[in-house]
Amino acid sequence: MPLQYINEMLGLPELQLHRVLSINGSEVHLEASPAAYKQPCPICNSEQSVRRNGRNRSRQIRHISVFGKKCFLHIPSQRLACSRCNIGFVWTYAWVGPKEQYSRMFRSQTVNQALGSTAAHSARIQEAPASTVQRMHQEALPAENERLLKQAWCQAKDTPELVLGIDDFAIKKGHTYNTGIHDLRGETMLDLLSGRKLGALRAYAEQHPEFLNLNPKAVVMDLAQTYHTWISECFPRALRIADRFHVHGYVIESVQAVRKSIQSTLSPRAKGILKSHHRLLNPPADSLPDQSRIQLEQLLAFSPLLREVWEWKESFSRWYDYSPSFNVAQLGFTRWCQQGERIAHEAVQCALKTMRNWEEEIVNYHHCRWTNATVEGRHNRIKSYQRRHYFTRNRRCYKAGILIECNRQRLLG
Repeated sequence: MPLQYINEMLGLPELQLHRVLSINGSEVHLEASPAAYKQPCPICNSEQSVRRNGRNRSRQIRHISVFGKKCFLHIPSQRLACSRCNIGFVWTYAWVGPKEQYSRMFRSQTVNQALGSTAAHSARIQEAPASTVQRMHQEALPAENERLLKQAWCQAKDTPELVLGIDDFAIKKGHTYNTGIHDLRGETMLDLLSGRKLGALRAYAEQHPEFLNLNPKAVVMDLAQTYHTWISECFPRALRIADRFHVHGYVIESVQAVRKSIQSTLSPRAKGILKSHHRLLNPPADSLPDQSRIQLEQLLAFSPLLREVWEWKESFSRWYDYSPSFNVAQLGFTRWCQQGERIAHEAVQCALKTMRNWEEEIVNYHHCRWTNATVEGRHNRIKSYQRRHYFTRNRRCYKAGILIECNRQRLLG
């Protein structure tokens, strides 16, 4: 292949290839030099007063692979001098930094691979030292994170009917948690703060005025009182919506509590059937295949109480799906609560107490039908990131890595 085509493949128009030095196993060594004869002075920006002043030892730079082989470019370290400024300087290449052994294109490609997996995986692909790839990754994180966050925040500020999602996820279950702030309409993660207590949330709002400058139409949260108190202080005019799937979880828990109490009264065979197929009680009946519906009917036949509480759960799902307006939803919620009051079981009455306490936030869903479903999916990505990176101890790198992981695909470009 002619050298001019290899030069185009390398994507370096400022270089001119001269010859192939060697092809040894998995390596290709190419000799190149600048396409221009002289370079402007870095001080006076003049090229007429610059003269070539010899060469130092040539530099060997690792570039992106060519033909499936590692590519090394041998370029001159050209000395230049400016008679006007009376200074000497070395030729500056735009595609590689001074005193660096890896081109910028190689660094960018390697970092992109590491962002989607790990530095060790990228190092194996590039056949480079893992410590070098790790250093490239750590150096690239702040700039990439800043670029993506700037895009995400500008998008959130310009959104006319902004909807925020607030939810926590565990670093160590039962011990330490982080709180994520999400733009649900823009499908981005805006920020990550340490902790989930009210003091930490208030401190974040004081330290980040750009958060208070947002104008959300609604904020979706679970039933944690801390989040609702904080959002009512920061955005008093925003609708506070109790996340549908968190709310529905309380109802499902009460169904399973009834199932457990009934299960202990059944024969061993019936007890085994109910226990092994108990998850069929959770999803809506319409979403089950025919064989699962037959098994579900077998479970409900074990107890009239179990059937009654299951029908109560099903009516709650229909209330969420089919309420055409807010006023109709209010009336339907009252009727659903009255239906639950007729079920004589402690777990159901406990769930009803929670539902009544949060009635306004639950019914607000029918003002603005948004949920934190995308946030929960993002939490799975965060947990996967934590496992891949072994719970990074450096807080700055940990936070930047998570924000890049959650925003990179959405704001790529």
